[in-house]
This record gives sequence, C-alpha cells and structure tokens, in this order.
Amino acid sequence: MISKLFEILIQKRIQIYIERFNVIPNHQFGFRKSHATVDQIHRITDVIERAFEKKEVCSAVFLDVAQAFDKVWHEGLIFKLNRFLPKSYVKLLSSYLQDRVFRVRVENEYSSLKDINAGVPQGSILGPMLYLIFTSDLPVIENIKVATFADDTSLLATGRNIVESSTKLQEANDSITNWCKLWKIKLNETKSVHVNFTLKKIENQPNVTLNNIVVPLDNKAKYLGMTLDAKLHWKEHVKIKRKELDLKYSKLYWLIGRYSTLSIYNKTLIYNQVLKPTWSYGIQIFGCAKEVHRSRIQTFQNKVLRNIVNAPWYIRNSDLHRDLKVPLVKDEIAKYARKHRERLTQHVNTEASILIRNQPHIRRLRRLIPNDLI
Repeated sequence: MISKLFEILIQKRIQIYIERFNVIPNHQFGFRKSHATVDQIHRITDVIERAFEKKEVCSAVFLDVAQAFDKVWHEGLIFKLNRFLPKSYVKLLSSYLQDRVFRVRVENEYSSLKDINAGVPQGSILGPMLYLIFTSDLPVIENIKVATFADDTSLLATGRNIVESSTKLQEANDSITNWCKLWKIKLNETKSVHVNFTLKKIENQPNVTLNNIVVPLDNKAKYLGMTLDAKLHWKEHVKIKRKELDLKYSKLYWLIGRYSTLSIYNKTLIYNQVLKPTWSYGIQIFGCAKEVHRSRIQTFQNKVLRNIVNAPWYIRNSDLHRDLKVPLVKDEIAKYARKHRERLTQHVNTEASILIRNQPHIRRLRRLIPNDLI
C-alpha cells in the first residue's frame, strides 16, 4: 500500500513535466484523463466517412504489438526520460525499473529467481505512464492518420484509388517498422489486419507488408471493442453484439426470466447493470447503422422486458417501456450522442474537438454520421 501511494506521488510530479513539454502526442488517447475509447473510434470513422464522401478509398492497418508492456526496453525508456525529466527523477525511475526478479510457483514448488530485463511492472501505477512515454515518439507521417490507444495502434491512408491509398499506407508501415526495430518493439505481422474501406467495387486489392511479411487482408477489423466493416454499415458489429447478448441472457434467464421469483425492480436493475452496457457501448457511433440493423438490439430489449414482467402477448412493448421506465434504443442513441457531442465541444484534445468543428454543411451521401443522431 505504501509503495502504491509513493507511485501516485511520483506520477503527479512527472505529469507536470509531461504537460510542460507536451510529451504525449495528441493521437494517443490511452490512459489519459477525459480521453475515451469512443473518442478514438470516432476519429477513425470520421476519416473513413470523409473518404466515402469524396469517392476515395481509405486503406487502414490495425497493428498488433507483441507483449507491448512486457517488452519495453529499459535502456531506451531511460534515454527518453532524460529528454525532459530532471536527473533525480530519472535515477529514481531507473531504480524502480531495474534489478527486478521473478519466480514461478507450481503448487508448493518454486523456480529459481530470474532477472526481469524488460517491461514495465504489470498492475503498477507508473507502468501505463512509462509505456506512453516510451511510445511517444511514434513517427507521424504526413497525410496519414495515426490513432493509438495505449498499444492499440491503427494507421489510415486515403487516396483517389486503391493503388494510391495502399502506396501511402505502405510508406507509413515502413516508417513504423523501422521505428519498432530501433526501439526493440516486436510487431505481430500475421495478427495485424489490413482493411480497405470503400464504397467502390474493387476486385484486386494490393497487399501491404510489415517487415516484408504480408499483413492479412480482411473486410472487417476489431478495434477497441468495436467491429468496423469495409463499408462501415455496422451490420457485423450489431450481429456480434446480439450473439453476445443472447449468450449472457441465457446464463441470466434463471434470475430475470419469466419464472424467476425475483422482484421486477431487481430484474430491471440487473438488466440495466449487466445486459444494457453490452449493447450501449459505442452506441453514439454505431447508432449510425440502418434501422434494420439497430432493430436487432431493440428486439432483444423487448424480449427481455416481456420476460421480466411475464407479459402476455397482447401487452404492447411501448407500454412495457413506459411502465418499467426503460427508454427505447432510439432514445438511448440520441441521449448518448448528445452527451458525446457535449464532451467533444469541450475536449482538451484538438484531435477530438475538431470532429465537431469541421463537419461539412453539404453532404453527397445520405449516410448518418454521429452528429446526425442527436
């Protein structure tokens, strides 16, 4: 407990220098106050939607970093700390990182002690901050959108055609690869994903590589818990969420189903606390999906509410929502979108606040964007 308190004090002191010298880049949203995963996802979808609007192609790669926190190079991190921290702080952090050991326990047997030569301490207060500092100089290439949330990194390049966007993306990949080699960061090339977001019909899609290894090409990618399909219809995301909801509900049916003796109040409380967060996460972004896709979530909610009160067939769903004081999915979308917009207008990061300021007044496509959901 004393060590945790000491780490908190050190973190606050280091944070002063981080803000003074603008160490953490604006594209990094991980482990930062007032920076949510949804904000980062909105940045990515905004680039894709703008490419659609201009009849362009957005080629993206979602990188997988191997054991990101466990493989931080200590000497490299100390070198970067020396750039902006006083020497006394650097010596303290060097002592914090080095001369650590571990051993493995199997039942009552212990292995011999082994040195920890890399990585930041897992579960520590300073660990996430040190990782952000270590990756703060990730190269930013002109005309390439970089989005990072801790070790979840994506690169997006737009072009008038698939060749132009892929060429730009490959240049960005080469720059990132060289940087990773310099700072001893390992990329999982085969676990990374390459997606070409476009409304055009493209048959031959060029490959992009990392370390001369072809990145798997797919028509969807999962980033920060949301599934982005190539046309950004959100159909696949809603489908996955519905399966997840059905699985969770099947495990809870004995507790909140028709024949449970639990009170209606407690059943509704369990739904709001356990099931609702599953589909409401990111609703301010994927709420742009077509009604036919969003209705799958509403159908699930209707089913759960009917079972909670053991409602007969002739009771209207609208009456159940009113009596149980559970808003419809479309009303929740508007509420979350409104809060999201308010957050962005006051956001401390210009990369987030610009999502509101630079919205086009005239649009070619009849597609919903997050600002339309209010």
